[in-house]
Amino acid sequence: MRPETKVGLFTVIGIVLFGITIYMLGNVSMGGEYKINVRFGDVSGLPKKSVVKLNGVDVGKVRDIQMRGDHVNVVLGIRDHVEIYRDSVFKIASTSLIGTKYLAIVQGSGAAGVLKHGDTVDGSKELPLEEMLAQTMNTVQDLAKSVNSNGDLGRNLNETMLNMRLLSNNLNSLIASMKPYLENTMTNVSRSTDDLQTLMARADEITRQIQESEGVLGALINDPQMKMDVKESVSNLKTTMGEAKEFIGKMSRFRVFWMYDGYYNTASGAVSNNVGLKIYPSNDYMYYRVGLSNLGNTNNIQGKDDYMEKNQLDARLGFYNRYFDVSAGYIMGAGGLAAVVTPFADTEFLNKFSVQGQATDFGRDRDINGRHFSKPNLWYGVNFEINKYLNVGAGVEDALEVNQPYIKASVKFQDKDIAAFFGLATLAK
Repeated sequence: MRPETKVGLFTVIGIVLFGITIYMLGNVSMGGEYKINVRFGDVSGLPKKSVVKLNGVDVGKVRDIQMRGDHVNVVLGIRDHVEIYRDSVFKIASTSLIGTKYLAIVQGSGAAGVLKHGDTVDGSKELPLEEMLAQTMNTVQDLAKSVNSNGDLGRNLNETMLNMRLLSNNLNSLIASMKPYLENTMTNVSRSTDDLQTLMARADEITRQIQESEGVLGALINDPQMKMDVKESVSNLKTTMGEAKEFIGKMSRFRVFWMYDGYYNTASGAVSNNVGLKIYPSNDYMYYRVGLSNLGNTNNIQGKDDYMEKNQLDARLGFYNRYFDVSAGYIMGAGGLAAVVTPFADTEFLNKFSVQGQATDFGRDRDINGRHFSKPNLWYGVNFEINKYLNVGAGVEDALEVNQPYIKASVKFQDKDIAAFFGLATLAK
């Protein structure tokens, strides 16, 4: 066995032991947890591994989401020291209108008892935002129908105003009969009467305009063209709300991540840096990745065993699910394929390990840093996910030619501003 291969093998073993140590000491979330099953009719885009909050405080994670017949079963991992009462309310919440969704728990009363490991409860049946918007539009339509229902609204207003006039007359008579007993408060009563008379004068004017079909309300009741304009306005409002609903849906599903990979070649001592954007459109199975590999100054002198070519373009299309991630395109400056496989995606802790490989530059036949290369550029290795932002790994680069071991660290974080920009760009027509 070549010395470089031995070094790579021991490095891989070290990374695996390092990952196991991190998990056993802290398991990222620090401490044990128990599981609770929550039944929902609709999870409204709740992602797996999202946060669980009890009265606004983080107490666990969403561990799994499963279809069970006509409902959705959401498995929650709750920290051992946290007690949740049986009459608590479980619902899906969001940090903002298009923000990240999470599972919110409103704590119940201690008299109802405490939920135990494996218990099943029902989630809240609150309507999703889309259905609430639809109900609002139905209410607007009902209002428009009532305005256009053969003048009923106008007649009802006329009757109401006539009743108000009768009430005013009776009130004036009552005040006149009580005048001998109100000498000491006549000034205040006089002011109140003046205000009331002014109000009734305005009411008389409104009644007259309605009876003579003057003003906006009279036109709305008696003018067919006005009715048609109101119907058209309501229809336009409905269309606008539908477009707003579609826009919000696309914007909430569009995600963009910054990706950074740092490689250290243990044979040559060279360091290479890759940076790029990983763009997830509105569907749930594909992405685009663009960036540059091995960033550096081409005028710098390469080391003796450094065969990485600098500033190479990386542009590819990828497909993924829980078990694999396959991409193809222009990888490290040449056409090729790349794959990441997670064989234990359904197993706790082991799902943090994945195996990766890529093959590029199949027609390579050139000299690089004084050495001739004629075989494809093949890389392979193993990764360990520390958390959703950071993972580490080790493997072998250019295995068919120089077979040099490497270790690496990768950082990923989401950029919602760029995601919003791409979301708006896709809606432009």
